[in-house]
Amino acid sequence: MTSTITAARTIEWDQSTPWDNFPELGSIYTQTLLVRNYDEKYNVSFYVGDGRCLGLLFVEVESYDCDGYAHTLNYSLGQFTTNAGAIKFAQFAFEHFCEEFNWAVCPSFEPVEYIYGDPHTLTGDEIFSDLI
Repeated sequence: MTSTITAARTIEWDQSTPWDNFPELGSIYTQTLLVRNYDEKYNVSFYVGDGRCLGLLFVEVESYDCDGYAHTLNYSLGQFTTNAGAIKFAQFAFEHFCEEFNWAVCPSFEPVEYIYGDPHTLTGDEIFSDLI
């Protein structure tokens, strides 16, 4: 399921656990959100990790240029001690992305680009939670 975003809106989250209530930390994700910018479009999805990545907020961005070429980037947006904090920051980062089309939400913050799979930064450092 894909949503088209013309202006920022509230992100809807789902869980990957069999229980009715959201877990307090980890195991949540969003559906893919479609963002359009003139002749480019972006598919954006967020998730909060579990296991070795407990509490880490990740975002995957697929960008398509006017010629239809696709490019996928993965970012870690930091570690949170509750899903509520990760959800609020994801909303803030997403609204910033819809306006500026980058993830650097303030001068002192830079997202960590990583390789998809077991997260490793582009320099090879493993991204793992210090909560476990």
